[in-house]
Amino acid sequence: MSLAMKKAAYLIGFVMAVAFVLGLSPARAATTVGEVSLAIGASRIVGERGNDIVSRGMPVMAGDRIETERGGHVHIRFVDGAYVSVRPGSRLTIESYVYDPAKPQDNAVRFRLESGVARTISGRIAESARERFRLNTPIAAIGVRGTDFVVFAEADRVRAAVHSGAIVLAPIGEGCQLSALGPCATSAARTLSADMGQVMVEFQAQQGTPRIIPINGTSSPDKLSPPTPQEPRATSSGTQIASETTTEVLAAKTVSEQALRTAVPPRTLDPATLVWGRWNSTPLPGDTLTLSHAEASAGRKITVGNEYYALFRPQSDLPGLVSNLGRVDFSLRDAQVHLFRGSTVELGQVSGASLSVDFASRQFATGLSLSHPEVGTANLQASGSVREDGIFAVRTADGRVAGALTLDGKEAAYFFERLVPGGLFMGATRWGR
Repeated sequence: MSLAMKKAAYLIGFVMAVAFVLGLSPARAATTVGEVSLAIGASRIVGERGNDIVSRGMPVMAGDRIETERGGHVHIRFVDGAYVSVRPGSRLTIESYVYDPAKPQDNAVRFRLESGVARTISGRIAESARERFRLNTPIAAIGVRGTDFVVFAEADRVRAAVHSGAIVLAPIGEGCQLSALGPCATSAARTLSADMGQVMVEFQAQQGTPRIIPINGTSSPDKLSPPTPQEPRATSSGTQIASETTTEVLAAKTVSEQALRTAVPPRTLDPATLVWGRWNSTPLPGDTLTLSHAEASAGRKITVGNEYYALFRPQSDLPGLVSNLGRVDFSLRDAQVHLFRGSTVELGQVSGASLSVDFASRQFATGLSLSHPEVGTANLQASGSVREDGIFAVRTADGRVAGALTLDGKEAAYFFERLVPGGLFMGATRWGR
């Protein structure tokens, strides 16, 4: 046996051994079809691996369902160069994803958007075999024609807008089955292209056929659930895709590296009980974190707030904040930040988040990285004391932080303000352990 053959045999044996130790079959390892290139806020992947908290670099497999909570964004880069953004409060399942450059006739993609908003930018599969790409919603199917499009779906309504290319939307029913691939060629099918201008296609369960309507107000998917700054920007000449993770890097990774990632035990968070409300009747642009004051205050009491945010906490039978937990490093559940510049308010990005609380000494320390294309990146650092009732507040040289913990020490939340040259970052966070 040649040295090259020995090396190949050794690599195959090693990969199979890793798969065996981790409880993975070779068939399962081979179903890895993409990688998480961005994860913000609370989100999870539900699949054969169980229920995993999403993190950047995590492999994505056929059959996985991506679930995002309020404020959660997940970006996925697929092996054929396709890109999908799953926006807050959404559920997207990768029903099938087969890509083999040597056998293009076998390639196939089928997504199912159960609820929420998702944006899809076609990869090599949809570009070379459009008849084998499908995105299903509860009531309608979408096929593509080399496309960048965004979809909003719920049980009885679907809306779609196109940034470039064209889509075909048709109601599910006779001649348009969920199990099929490609556009449905029924009499009720409607084509929407970017060349048609500022319009979108909408279909409601009680309607007979989809209809083309103007994009206005908050009706479009991009208005209902705005993108993060990291999403690619649509231009008149097409879509500029940000290189969060290149296809070449993803393709070069070995099965063993992907399998080893799945060995990291997931960290799950209990459902949140701390709730952010707002004083304003109209939310800030892109606000996915707050509820109206009436909704947030129902059965809860206010703890801290500023001119926009108000943090509400349920009643507790505990006399005060627990003190027997030692030091706890919390996980960010969700967050948002806006940049205020004069009369302009725009959504920014939160990253590099950390929060630790020493319950014995009642001290906290936190840090955030805040960014916006117009002002760049600014760091927020704060530390101080936590009161017996779990409330904390501290002013820094360029801002302030104020928030509260649940008295059992399971959750935390705070709003923040950070002055920067030419503006003010203001936002809110929620944390769990």
